[in-house]
Amino acid sequence: MKNRFIAALLSFVIPGFGQIYNKQFAKGITLLVIENIINKLANINLALMLSLNGHAREALSTVHFDHALFYPGFFALATFDAVLFAENDLNKNGAFWFVISGLVGTMGIIYSNNLPIPVFSVGFTMIVLMLIGTYGCSRTKQNSA
Repeated sequence: MKNRFIAALLSFVIPGFGQIYNKQFAKGITLLVIENIINKLANINLALMLSLNGHAREALSTVHFDHALFYPGFFALATFDAVLFAENDLNKNGAFWFVISGLVGTMGIIYSNNLPIPVFSVGFTMIVLMLIGTYGCSRTKQNSA
């Protein structure tokens, strides 16, 4: 039995690592390949580096928004999958928070021109929401005796 929080943290680093931690190697490698393709097409790593170094406007100019809009939903889905299959019980109580995380990420990309440190703040907000969802999935169902 694997720990849901470790699976989530590994998926935060790179989507697919949580699946590899869960010993779902084919799914993990597939998600790694998809993540690298979307990341490269959208220039997310370059934008993150520029944003964290104080060049937020330049970061926004490097992002290809037509590809970047796919990333938040993919990121949330890959993390939810890793969290869900980390333990034997398929507790889906935190699913709402992963859906909200993907939605907030997509809206953050759309309105990124109006946000301070847009790439970092959107990613950080998504991670906080997914941690809440991971906690929700980790809670055991109460027995009604």
